[in-house]
Amino acid sequence: MDALEGVRVIDFGQYLAGPFGPMIIGDLGAEVIKVEPVTGDGMRLAGKPFFACQRGKRDIALDLKHPDGLKIALELVAQADIVHHNMTAGVANRLGIGYDDCKRVNPDVVYCNTWAYGFEGPLAHFGGLDPLYQASSGLEYEAGAAHTGNTPLYYRFGMCDAANAMLSVVGVLAALLHQRRTGEGQELWTSLMDGGAVFASDALLVDGEALPRPRLDQGLHGIDACYRLYETQDGWIQIAAVKEPEWVALCGALGLPELANDARFAVADLRRENREELEALLAARFVLKTAQMWTGALDDAGVPNEIPVDTKAGDLVLFDADNERLGLVAEYEHPIMGTLRQFGELIQFSDTPAHVHGPPPRVGENTREILDWLGYSEPEVQALFAANVVNWPQPDYPWTI
Repeated sequence: MDALEGVRVIDFGQYLAGPFGPMIIGDLGAEVIKVEPVTGDGMRLAGKPFFACQRGKRDIALDLKHPDGLKIALELVAQADIVHHNMTAGVANRLGIGYDDCKRVNPDVVYCNTWAYGFEGPLAHFGGLDPLYQASSGLEYEAGAAHTGNTPLYYRFGMCDAANAMLSVVGVLAALLHQRRTGEGQELWTSLMDGGAVFASDALLVDGEALPRPRLDQGLHGIDACYRLYETQDGWIQIAAVKEPEWVALCGALGLPELANDARFAVADLRRENREELEALLAARFVLKTAQMWTGALDDAGVPNEIPVDTKAGDLVLFDADNERLGLVAEYEHPIMGTLRQFGELIQFSDTPAHVHGPPPRVGENTREILDWLGYSEPEVQALFAANVVNWPQPDYPWTI
């Protein structure tokens, strides 16, 4: 039995910040029904980003602007535990699937919206894409070490989307627990700005005063002489010697035991104060051997380290035997795209193991079976299709992927 077996989620989201959360909930055993326009989710044509957040869902394609389409949507909501989407402010209400609309047909529903800038405030009515929140949360400034005179640096695709979605998973599961205890549903929300805040959480105020923030050096190698990348004879190595025994071990492994007793570097605060001087000494040592030689020596000495890996666009990760054995890789067959691989189970359980429940659905892949489950007769289904209220895969349309 899966951990969330018996839980049903109606996913009205599109793109990434909305659908990623329901996919994770689905991996944990919930039934997720994706409701999308009859022409498909706006991110379908992007390919890989779409497939990355849709696996294991059943799919119904509806025109929510048509009264019959809205009626079907609310019939689904009435059967659900959770409603989830990422529409900008006012859109769900205009469509007739806002919280009050859903609460009328399902009084104890848990209703989650993953916003852009948040539920209220001067920017609440705006939507937006991931890099806007990397910028506005300060991540791009810090990533480029702009405080050193560098330019800001774009992090990577979709990180605030994914963080926002994972926050929504935590939120809806907490709300679902509350609902199970009290019988009371509620509305909750997260935002892309919240996702950015997760990654900017090294900024801290104590009694109104900002504590010193860990900051990258101008070369973007790390935040401390003992917590950074060093160039070796044939590549790079990352060290993370944050404890005093690890510092002493690092000095020994590098053949510089005298540094451990050097008054300039005797304690962590002094190593930070004399960071540039220490970095120069360590850098001069690391370039004398290969990364593989250093990682062996540091492992033997008990110094945390890793060699940065080029995953070859993910191939080294997704075709790694250990990752496959550990369930960290999922493989499934898509009727059009063929064999797809993706990250696998992100959370491991001893008694209720998570697992991937199938490939991403095509547009309206399960429309007919869902309408049958709701009690619609075949003539009614055909009439809805003829009126373009619903849709299901048609061999003549390539967007059915």
